[in-house]
Amino acid sequence: MNLDPRRPALCVAQATVVGADGSATTVARAMPAAPFGTPAWQLPVVAGYLGRLRRAGDAPSIGSFVTYLDSRAGGSRVPAPHRPYAGMPWHDTRATCVIDVLLTSRGSMGWPAVSLVVLQQEVGRRDCSWSRVERHRGYLAVARHTADEIAAERDRLADRLRTTDDDNVRQVHALATEVTTWADKLHRAARGGHTLARAADVRKGLQVH
Repeated sequence: MNLDPRRPALCVAQATVVGADGSATTVARAMPAAPFGTPAWQLPVVAGYLGRLRRAGDAPSIGSFVTYLDSRAGGSRVPAPHRPYAGMPWHDTRATCVIDVLLTSRGSMGWPAVSLVVLQQEVGRRDCSWSRVERHRGYLAVARHTADEIAAERDRLADRLRTTDDDNVRQVHALATEVTTWADKLHRAARGGHTLARAADVRKGLQVH
C-alpha cells in the first residue's frame, strides 16, 4: 500500500524493544489514517501482539512485531500499519495517530513489560489545533485502555445507527462489537493474571516473615 500524498494523515505504530543486555532497537510502520488508523482500532492490534507473546511464551522482538503487523496488512478486516516509516512520528505533522510502545521481557505471568504512549492530533498542527497524549504502563493498564477505546468506538457507531440506515456503518459497528468482545476477554485474562501475581507476592512476603 503506497502512502497517498493526497491523503496526508498517517497512523504510525512505533515499537522499541529492550533486550536482556539493555540494548534497545526501534522500528516504525505507517498507514493512511482513514479509516482504521485510530487508537480505537489500532490498540487492539498492539494488545493482540502482547497476547500472542503470552500464549507462545516468547520474548518480544522487533522481528516478531513487524511480522505481526505485516500479517494484518491485507487479509485482516482491521489492517495494521505495515509500510516502512523512517521519520520521527512525534514531529511529523502528517501523523494524526501515533502509538508508541516500549517492550521488555521482564514482565509477570507470561506478559511482557510494556509502556504505551498514544498521541492523537489534527493533521498539520495549525493554530488552535487540538492534540491529546495518554500514557499507560503495564500490560493490565494497556489491556484496560484498549477495551475502553474500542467500546467507545462501538457506542459511537451505535449512536450513528440511530440516525442513519447506512450498511457500511452497520458493518463497521458489527466489527467493533466483535473486537470489543475480544478486548474484554483479553482484559479479563490480564486482570486474572495480575490478581494471581499479586497473591503470589503476598504469599512470598508472608513466607519471608
